[in-house]
Amino acid sequence: MLEPLIKWFEENQRPLPWRTSYDPYQVWISEVMLQQTQVETALPYYERFIRQLPSIEALAKADEERVLTLWAGLGYYRRAKNLIAAARQIVAKHGGKIPADYEALLGLPGIGQYMAGAILSIAFNEPYPVVDGNVRRVLSRLYGWTEDNPKALWDAAACAVREGEPRLVNQALMELGAKVCSFRSPRCLLCPLQISCAAFKTGMQEKIPLVKKRPATVQVHLFAVIHRRGTRFLMKSVDGMWEFPMYPELPSGSFKKIGECHHTITHHRLDVSVVEGRLSPEQLAWKQIDAIPISSLTRKIWKVKSAQK
Repeated sequence: MLEPLIKWFEENQRPLPWRTSYDPYQVWISEVMLQQTQVETALPYYERFIRQLPSIEALAKADEERVLTLWAGLGYYRRAKNLIAAARQIVAKHGGKIPADYEALLGLPGIGQYMAGAILSIAFNEPYPVVDGNVRRVLSRLYGWTEDNPKALWDAAACAVREGEPRLVNQALMELGAKVCSFRSPRCLLCPLQISCAAFKTGMQEKIPLVKKRPATVQVHLFAVIHRRGTRFLMKSVDGMWEFPMYPELPSGSFKKIGECHHTITHHRLDVSVVEGRLSPEQLAWKQIDAIPISSLTRKIWKVKSAQK
């Protein structure tokens, strides 16, 4: 089974920058960015991040605001904070080198079973399995599993990674899931594992793996208030990022609506009315918008303001 998969990967893999040297630092940064983020979206962020913070030492020395500014737009900002904390721990306890040890990796902030396996297999070519959404889909279809069984998935991934070159096996499974064995309309006729695939043989590709019912989307209406003084704006710090203050109801005072925007966070759709007015500076700070890390939603609100004539 592995031989055609590896051959397919070597001929069809995307030319991603962390694949040129498999530097452990670059592999780590790429894997953290690719959590909850598509490759195409993460790529420009990755390239800018590596240019400005090319080593663990550089990341460990960087202040949080600088790292969050580089991360702004990727979302899930706890990932960036964990990167800083882990880098400082690696410098302090591991001589500035990512440890090639499973338990040591699990002791670092933000690194769990998947991340440890990805770093060890891709960067160090050690036989540790990975199971992400792509691998889950490939293995579930390959073995015809119609029910979720995390242990079976990890066991199957562990068997596969022990039978071939770990770096290639894990990346090939992930790449196959991303490019061929897709969630909808899998390209089975191009699949190197077609002959071995239980789902293909039984016509169950569209029903495997089991699709969990998503929670209903909750709609939330908010008011974002823009209060300007010269080139600075009253902003609120939220988990290290800066945002225009937002309220479910407008505070007392005179406000003028200048537009609206929409944003989705997990299962919440935010409908945001953007207004201008005056606020009390209590628990807020005057900031220049181009000098601080801001979230994707704040960028949308700023775009509404910038478009105002």
